[in-house]
Amino acid sequence: MKLSIGAKIGIGYAVALLIIAVLGMAAYRNASGFDEAVQQRVHDRQVLENLSAMLSSMQDAETGQRGYVIVGADRYLDPYNAATISAHKNLQNLRALTSANPEQQRQLDQLQSLISAKFDELKETIDLRRAKGFDAALLVVQTDKGKNVMDSIRALIADMSAKAEAALEQRDAEINAKSSSVIHVIGYGIPIAFVVLALLCFVIARAITHELRDGITRLASSASEILATTSQVASAAAQTATAVTQTTSTAEEVKQTAQLTTQKARYVLESAQKAANVSTLGRTAVDDTVQGMHRIQEQMESIADSIVRLSEQGQTIGEIMATVNGLAEQSNLLAVNAAIEAAKAGEEGKGFGVVAQEIKSLAEQSKQATAQVRAILGDIQKATSSAVLATEQGSKAVEAGVKQSGETGESIRMLADSITEAAQAATQIAASSQQQMVGMDQVVLAMESIKQTSTQNVAGTRQAEEAAKSLHQLGQRLREMIGSHRATA
Repeated sequence: MKLSIGAKIGIGYAVALLIIAVLGMAAYRNASGFDEAVQQRVHDRQVLENLSAMLSSMQDAETGQRGYVIVGADRYLDPYNAATISAHKNLQNLRALTSANPEQQRQLDQLQSLISAKFDELKETIDLRRAKGFDAALLVVQTDKGKNVMDSIRALIADMSAKAEAALEQRDAEINAKSSSVIHVIGYGIPIAFVVLALLCFVIARAITHELRDGITRLASSASEILATTSQVASAAAQTATAVTQTTSTAEEVKQTAQLTTQKARYVLESAQKAANVSTLGRTAVDDTVQGMHRIQEQMESIADSIVRLSEQGQTIGEIMATVNGLAEQSNLLAVNAAIEAAKAGEEGKGFGVVAQEIKSLAEQSKQATAQVRAILGDIQKATSSAVLATEQGSKAVEAGVKQSGETGESIRMLADSITEAAQAATQIAASSQQQMVGMDQVVLAMESIKQTSTQNVAGTRQAEEAAKSLHQLGQRLREMIGSHRATA
């Protein structure tokens, strides 16, 4: 299981604390044992001192008793009196010091009995010396009763002192052992702990440095890739912004072209409407002509009047034919312009181009029909001139005129129908141009929005590029820091 850097540092601290705790516990136990051994040594030394003082007190009491027996002066009893007090005090001290030792308590019981017997013996000789004199006291002394008790006291104190000396030597050995243990723990434990902690720190630092170096290497590599990517993205964003700007300009140009197309379509629409009006007038005139011809046929008796009216109608028809011819020329010109605009419009203008071609064809047909009508009018005029000379041929001429007028009326009707269709097509073209104009406005607005978005993208990409550069520089600095740390280590 791979540990994190924090876990490794925590383990290092835990091991260091564990080593310190073990050393502290070992030092505490040895120090506690050393302190206990010292206290026991002091205790044993106090026991020895009190035993020695006890023996000294008994010897002082015996010295005072002997001096008084020999001399009989009370001043010789001062050692005895002082010994009586000190002996009881020393006995109490020994009782307190050996309260936890049953064997020593039993020996103290024996010692107390012997001391009491000794003091009884001493008191007896003193009383005898004071009451009966030296000889009476000497007899008691000569019985060796006091000497035997004193020897027993000396032997018992010597035995207790020997045991205390042995315990004291044991305490000294324990003190030396504990002292050596403390010295060993301090002298060897601390250097060993220092070496272990140093090795542990080295291992942890090496592991952490290795992980940091790997992480920094990956960071630097990723930062380099991010920097390269952001640079490419920034360049692409800049190119996109440039392309969007160019597209926006193109859209503006297309918008202007669409506006011009719309204007021309409106002009075509107006011209087509005018042509439709003219064709309507032409149709009415043709109808009137046909009716007049019928009236001529019905009223052959007024040939002169009819010829005059026919001449007038012929002139009117000539003017109409001129108008129709001009209309055909205009329709042809409009068809050419419409075809050009349809070519400029591309795919959307193909339908309009077909309509323009049809208008052109109809204009050619109208032109041909006008030429025919003009020729017929010439014939009518010739017939009218010759009608004065050949009235008998009037009926035939009228019939021919009626027939030709019918054909002319049919041609005019066909031209009117074509012009009406052209007007409808021009209306559709104008509507389409208007829709195209609205669409181009929307395209221009959309391109402006895309341009703003592209500008924002370029700015954001530049910021990302700067951030990637900063990240790359940070990775380089961390790599240099790790490298310098490794070199130092």
